Amino acid sequence: MSKSKNGKKNEKAPSAAPAVEQKQQPQADVQQEAKPQGEAPLDPAEELKLEQYETVIKQGLGGFLSVGKALKAIRDERLYRAKSDRFEDYCREQWGLSDKYAHRLVKAYDVVMNLQSELKNSPNGETRLPSNESQVRHLTTLEKPEQQVKAWQQVLKNCEGKPITADEVKAVVDRMVGGKTPPKPATNPTTKLKKANSKLDKIGELVTEALGVDVSKATVASLKEVLEKIQKLLVTKK
Repeated sequence: MSKSKNGKKNEKAPSAAPAVEQKQQPQADVQQEAKPQGEAPLDPAEELKLEQYETVIKQGLGGFLSVGKALKAIRDERLYRAKSDRFEDYCREQWGLSDKYAHRLVKAYDVVMNLQSELKNSPNGETRLPSNESQVRHLTTLEKPEQQVKAWQQVLKNCEGKPITADEVKAVVDRMVGGKTPPKPATNPTTKLKKANSKLDKIGELVTEALGVDVSKATVASLKEVLEKIQKLLVTKK
């Protein structure tokens, strides 16, 4: 420590403290998303079941029946609880299925199982089952199992030897529920004209036979006479 000319000690200014380097916490190379958790974990046996059912759903093995069966088991055994609190949330988050469609697949499976058990002893030997979800969709609106069987038997009768369509199933169900009849197909205008001409030809034949007048060769004056004769016949009292 040195003295200045005025006798005061020169104090050396303290050097600035070195800046503390802010070290960032190293980020994990792979960030794992938080796995959604339901209300309770599954035991090993349940985990195996869930894995098997989800494989069926993912691959769509066996079509809508197998998927509906797997969803039904996951719902009834509450296997979804490891991932979601509600079955509907599980279907939406895991598979992108709406609540309505997921429940419709489950119900479709129940209906087909009901049909399968009842059609074994079908009187006409027809045991075809719905081949896709759209065919069975309308049957699910019938609450009683016996109604479902009755409707499907009528469909089989109507479609004997022909492919079954969803429209045919809907028509049968509508008639059962509300007594509705399927709309008549629109008549082709050409067909209507042909029918009208046919009726006119028939009328001409009757007039010719009754009055001895060839309508096809008649003049305006002769046609007027024919009409007057017809009028007299209509008003003549017996």
